Amino acid sequence: MIGLEAPDDLSAATSGRFPQPRWVWSLSAPLRHAGLAGAIAGLVAAGIGSRLAMRLIAVVDGDSEGVGTDASATVGDVSLGGTFGLLVIGAVLGIAGGLVYLGLRRWLFVPRAWRGVTYGALTLLTIGNVLFDTANSDFQIFEPILLVIGLFAMLFLVNGVLVVALVERLHPEPSYVVGRRVPWLAAGAIGAIAIVGATGLAESFGRMIDDAGTCISVTDAGEGCGVLATDVE
Repeated sequence: MIGLEAPDDLSAATSGRFPQPRWVWSLSAPLRHAGLAGAIAGLVAAGIGSRLAMRLIAVVDGDSEGVGTDASATVGDVSLGGTFGLLVIGAVLGIAGGLVYLGLRRWLFVPRAWRGVTYGALTLLTIGNVLFDTANSDFQIFEPILLVIGLFAMLFLVNGVLVVALVERLHPEPSYVVGRRVPWLAAGAIGAIAIVGATGLAESFGRMIDDAGTCISVTDAGEGCGVLATDVE
């Protein structure tokens, strides 16, 4: 397992049919630490951060007060259930992010000080293509669209910095023996993924900018625009 240093007497402890529980617990330490770190980071960035970003956008775009969103919510109504749901989703997604970083960190050939921003940028260029969905009418309602894009993009970077800092704190990276070609192959693969992701994200951002302000409110079911801006002109 990546990043795991097993006890010297592990083979003796697991010589029976099944490994002893204490060794299973020891072996799972990297996963537990990464999951905990990711959950905390996701709770802060995706949970609390997204709620604050939404509130700031609502304040800046005063005309959106009372408007229905794609998530079947109403702008200006901050419910306990909705906030709790964001926190739970943020923590769950954060666990996945922490585990991914645990497996990926040995291939991030950048100075340690830049790992957080680098990992955050990689998640933005991959998972960000799912979040920034041009079919989501919210991106056609709220303005200024550059502020909306900037705030949510920043949350990816914040999450990356937190994940890296917490994982390295809870489970410092062990030393590895890496072949000569492996770093180049890993860097090439990550670079290719980043280029493809950046291309898709650039197209999405361009379309969002073009469609900004074209919708007034979504349908009751949150499935597409219900009131076009041209309908009230």
